[in-house]
Amino acid sequence: MEVFWYWMFVLLLVFSIAAWPTWPYTRDRWIYRRPGGWRYAPSGVAGGLALLILLFFWLGLLAVAWPWYVTAPSPSP
Repeated sequence: MEVFWYWMFVLLLVFSIAAWPTWPYTRDRWIYRRPGGWRYAPSGVAGGLALLILLFFWLGLLAVAWPWYVTAPSPSP
């Protein structure tokens, strides 16, 4: 589980840095010139997508591991 959390934070960091609004190539785009919190929308979307992918990954692990935790029914006397 530690590896999962490590890679989750690494991926979130990479996506957030790539979409950070103060990078020079992104300053002139329309979404960053709008007032308010619009300039943080790309980094928020990137982080949200990373969390969604990790959620689906976790649900997939749960779906695979769930049958292994079910105990066999005890025989009735």
